Amino acid sequence: MLVEIFRTSVSTGTKFNISEIMRMVDQIVTYPDVQIRTDLLEQIPEAASICHEYPHLFDNVLHDYLLSFIITFLQERDNQIRMSAQTAVLALTKKGLLDNNTIETILCPQIEMLCRSVDFINCGVSLMCKLAPFIGEDLAEKIFLDKYIALCEVFYTRKICASHFGEFCAAVRRKTLFRKLFPLYIDLCFDKVWGVRKACVDVMMSVSCCMTLQHRRLLLAELLAAHLNDESKWVRMSAFQILGPFISTFAKQFTEVTYNHHGELVFTSQQDTRFSIRYLYEGIFPAKCTIQSHMVDTEDYNSKDNFDSSVIIQKPIYEDDDEEDESQEDYIFTMRAYKTKIQWKHLQNDEDDTENFNPFLYFYISPDLPLDEELVESAKRSAAERSGGRRSIVQDDIDQNLFTNTTASSKASSLDYVLKGNKYPANKFEVVNFNDQEIVPQHLVDSFLSMAGPEEYFDMGTDLPHYCAFSFAAVVLTLGRENWPYLKPAYQSLASANQWKVRRTLASSIHEIANILGEELTATDLVPIYDGFIKDLDEVRIGVLKHLATFLKMLRPEDQRQYLPRLKEFLTTDTESNWRFREELATQLLEIVNLFSPADVERHIVSLSLDLLNDKVAAVRHVALSLVTQIVAHLSVNECLVTALFQELRFFLGLYAKKWVRRQTFALVCAKLISSNAISGDRFSQEMLPSLLKLSSDKVPNVRLAVARTLSKNVIPMGSEWLGVERAQEVERKLRQMRSDPDRDVRVLAGGEENSVLDIHVANEN
Repeated sequence: MLVEIFRTSVSTGTKFNISEIMRMVDQIVTYPDVQIRTDLLEQIPEAASICHEYPHLFDNVLHDYLLSFIITFLQERDNQIRMSAQTAVLALTKKGLLDNNTIETILCPQIEMLCRSVDFINCGVSLMCKLAPFIGEDLAEKIFLDKYIALCEVFYTRKICASHFGEFCAAVRRKTLFRKLFPLYIDLCFDKVWGVRKACVDVMMSVSCCMTLQHRRLLLAELLAAHLNDESKWVRMSAFQILGPFISTFAKQFTEVTYNHHGELVFTSQQDTRFSIRYLYEGIFPAKCTIQSHMVDTEDYNSKDNFDSSVIIQKPIYEDDDEEDESQEDYIFTMRAYKTKIQWKHLQNDEDDTENFNPFLYFYISPDLPLDEELVESAKRSAAERSGGRRSIVQDDIDQNLFTNTTASSKASSLDYVLKGNKYPANKFEVVNFNDQEIVPQHLVDSFLSMAGPEEYFDMGTDLPHYCAFSFAAVVLTLGRENWPYLKPAYQSLASANQWKVRRTLASSIHEIANILGEELTATDLVPIYDGFIKDLDEVRIGVLKHLATFLKMLRPEDQRQYLPRLKEFLTTDTESNWRFREELATQLLEIVNLFSPADVERHIVSLSLDLLNDKVAAVRHVALSLVTQIVAHLSVNECLVTALFQELRFFLGLYAKKWVRRQTFALVCAKLISSNAISGDRFSQEMLPSLLKLSSDKVPNVRLAVARTLSKNVIPMGSEWLGVERAQEVERKLRQMRSDPDRDVRVLAGGEENSVLDIHVANEN
């Protein structure tokens, strides 16, 4: 009743005794029942909003009472209460009810105390990372950054910190992200604990949203490639799950990559902000952080300010007005250092350490004899040959020491804190020419396509083809139709997969690929696959049926007509109770009527519409009403065809129909035709009105009810000019007769009044 009391105070303008009310609430705070305290936490944000909007009635209730309640709940042992308290804090922050001073002086000490406790550290880190994006970059960096960096280096908090890394990246400046957080992310990606590495993979998309295309290409692609070959199958599985969405972030059509409030990853078109692709991770991918990331800057790759047009890097990622930008040379040097660090850590993880467990090392006793130098050198050369060329190249780069001049040495010293003091080889940096480079790093595309035939990934389960199918349309959009021949074999392999959920996923997105490929490629490559989906299980067929109209619009007219005889196949389902299938068919037919000539519509679609209009389920018949109305309007240009259609409607649904539902549907068709302006008054009075008037005396009340509603709500409002004077008078006479109908509802709809005496008399007769 807390919120109701506050609302009553606002509506009446009465100022209650807040201290007395809060004293009662304080008893609930200490109540032992968990559910009662949880319910209180759910009410606090709404109560705080009311108090903030009307401070003259409630004084400073939020800071004096409600906030202290929340802080008390944050320290509870019960996890449900702590999570509810977190939700309350975030809700108050989102609504702007907590100022920066309150957050810094009251909440932050509590969060720091939670982070120091082994029992509550997960709660503290989670609250810190979720709160940071809402308090602004300055405050987040001031009060949270150092604590977060320190926690990322603690053994038992690395995993929880890694799982919230994307949220914290969205809370700081890009310069801070690139100079302080990204080196930590690299270290966490190569952590010895597989759970930490998996957490890094799960947040890689949200980290990617905060970085530019260059960083995704040169740095994050390297990290993802390392995870695709990780020794832990759980890390590899997570990496393959995000591989398709990660590839799609390279699409030239998109300039903004972000998460919306539904937790969907959204790519917004550069040309049209209304066009976007959304990835909904529920049921497909691991749960991702719901954050609002930084906007991805639009890069001008043809800028005249480029000092080197062969280098993809155009400008630093960070552009803060209050900080002096680094030079292009310093920026490129930093990128080199990061890329070298990633490569060196990957190389260290790939080193073969089996020799360390050689039993010879455990049982060998070194003799007290001097070593033969010639034998030692020979053994070193042999080991170097076995280790492979890659390590030799890296060692050569180390020995060459590319950064030997004074300027480079000073730069290297300035990056000591970035590289954590490790001696990573500064080998030659990969110079990329954007105009000649593939859109996506080739090794990522190869790995993605390999998911279509996962024989080599048997240890990771059978879900990889499903993940591949889910992202295939986005990958095709990224690579473009010119690269379709390279993608086509994998798509065909997925289309013939044994798992029906893989085929269903492809069937649900084949229209998107058709839109990308165009008419010719769709006709040659996608139509055969589409035909196979039509013959598949209902679970697969519904995928193509939901976008039937969209797919047909992508085809040439001659290809469209080939599907007309096959439309009736959709009426056949595995189970007759699958009425939603028929409802979807009616919806799609409604959209494709205008694609075909009146003769084709009359030959193939009219019979389907009548079957749907005669369906057992009311929801199917409701959509079929709109379908028949659309067909009548489309056939109106041909007098013979539309007359034949009216004859069929009267025969199947009119006076001769044995089932009362059909006769009722006839009245509903008449109402729909009039309300949609699909028929003229003269034609209606000739073709439909005589049968409608005869149904006014039908023996079934539901039929008479539909007739009364149609006459009073649709026919009469059109007036005598639309229907004709004689016909209008005839309609009026019928309505007067129906006002004395035995059924009360019929009388009311006909414009009469309730007659309780007549009702009682009829009831007694029955």
